[in-house]
Amino acid sequence: MKQNIWGKNLPELRTLMKELGAPGYRSQQLFDYMYKRGILHFDEMAQLPKALRNKLIESWVIDFPTIVREQRSSDRKTAKLLLRYSDNSLIETVLMNQPYGYSVCISTQVGCAVGCTFCASGLTGLQRNLTAAEMLAQIYLWQFLYDIKIHSFVLMGSGEPLQNYDNVLSFMKMCHDFEGLTISYRNMTLSTSGITPKIYDLAKEKLPITLALSLHAPNDTIRNQIMPISKWYPLPELLESLQFYTQTTRRRVTCEYILLAGVNDKPEHVAELAQMIRPLRAHVNLIPLNESPGIPYRRPEMKHSQEFCEQLQKQGIAATIRKEMGTEIQAACGQLKMKFVRDNA
Repeated sequence: MKQNIWGKNLPELRTLMKELGAPGYRSQQLFDYMYKRGILHFDEMAQLPKALRNKLIESWVIDFPTIVREQRSSDRKTAKLLLRYSDNSLIETVLMNQPYGYSVCISTQVGCAVGCTFCASGLTGLQRNLTAAEMLAQIYLWQFLYDIKIHSFVLMGSGEPLQNYDNVLSFMKMCHDFEGLTISYRNMTLSTSGITPKIYDLAKEKLPITLALSLHAPNDTIRNQIMPISKWYPLPELLESLQFYTQTTRRRVTCEYILLAGVNDKPEHVAELAQMIRPLRAHVNLIPLNESPGIPYRRPEMKHSQEFCEQLQKQGIAATIRKEMGTEIQAACGQLKMKFVRDNA
C-alpha cells in the first residue's frame, strides 16, 4: 500500500530523499512543488529526475482532497468548500476575508459525536478523525485556489477538536513551523464543547492560542438539554478547568453563546450567565442561531439579541455579537454538507 507524502515537512523529506538515494537538495524541490506551487502529481515535477519520480510514484501518493462544491457570498468576503477525501469522506471548510487578513474555519473530524442539538454537523454522527495532514490540506487548498496567504484559522468546523487531540496538536504545530506558512500561535483559535480533561492537557502545552468554549447555556439544566456532552462534563468542573487554563497560559478565554429564542435568551439568563462568567473574566461572543433544516430552534430578533448583549455589558461582562459572515452560502457547520447529501440522496 502506498504511503501518503502530503504533510511531511522539509526535514522529513530530506530523510526520505536519503532513503531513496537522492541528494538532499531534491527535498527542497519536492517541498516547493507541493507546498509553494501546488503541483500534486509526481509526474508533473519536471525538475526531479525521471528515475526519482518513478520511485515516488511506486511507493508514495500525494493524498489531497478534491472540491465537490464551491460557494462564494455576493460580497466576496466569504467562501465555502465541500471537500471529498480519498475514502469519500465529506467535510467543509470556510474562508473569511477579515480586515486583518484571510482566516480559515477548519474541520477536525468527519461528522461529530458531541450531538449539540443546534448544530448541523452532528446530524450524521461521527465517521472518523481527520489526520493532521488532512487538516493542513484545508489551509493549502485555499492558498492554491485563490493565490492568497492565510493569516489565521479557527478550529470551529465539523468535529470536536479535543476529541482528536493528538492530530489537532500536531496540525497546529505544523502550521506554526512549516516553511512558508508560519502562522502565529496567537492567530489560532480552538473551539471546544468542553472536554474537561483535555483542557488541562492543552493548558500544560502552554501554546499561546485562543481557547473558545462553546458554552451556550447559563446553567447545567439548559446545557444538558441542548448539549448532551454536559452530562459528562458539568459546568462546575468545566469552569475549574478554564480557570486552570487561564492561570497556566495567561491567555483570556472566549465563551461562545448561541442565542436560541425562548431557550437561553431570557432576562433571568443574563444574570445567571454574568455570575458564572465574572470570575473567568472571559469575553462572551453572542451568536444568533443559523437556522437550518433539522434544527428545532429559532433565532431571536436582532433587537432582542442586542438587548441581551447590552444587559450583559451592564453586568460588567465583556460581550459582543458576532458579525455574521456566509449565511447565504450555508457557512455554518454542516449546512452545505447536509444540503449536498439531501440533494444527492
